[in-house]
Amino acid sequence: MKRISQKTVLYTPERVKSRPSRAHKIAMQLKECFSLALSRGDFPILPNHEEESRLPTPVTITYIDLSPDLRSAMIYFIPLGGLKKEETTKFFELQRHYFKELIAKKMKMRFIPELNFKFDTSFEYSERIDSLLHNANSKL
Repeated sequence: MKRISQKTVLYTPERVKSRPSRAHKIAMQLKECFSLALSRGDFPILPNHEEESRLPTPVTITYIDLSPDLRSAMIYFIPLGGLKKEETTKFFELQRHYFKELIAKKMKMRFIPELNFKFDTSFEYSERIDSLLHNANSKL
């Protein structure tokens, strides 16, 4: 029988899963960049889009899904109270170039990912499931 020395590290799936990928680390840095920019609020006013160039309501970046090749990023957001979804989406679409410039200045990346913005529906989905479970429990 072969003895295992104390220095030998055995393979455990938990250890492998706990190690974040490069895409995940960069996504977290991107989220921090977005959060700082949104808290400062110094966005450029675009000509012919003065009203849409302003953030309509405070926003939370909930998740950033970055492709494995780091070329595209889907930014999920939710406005305060879930209000003004369309206006906030339009704001992000208009300010896409500003955010790409900000990422280029703050982060050292070979390629700046293509930014896509999407309203995060996970909170509405979880509320719906919660209400269904509550109704099911009340019927029992």
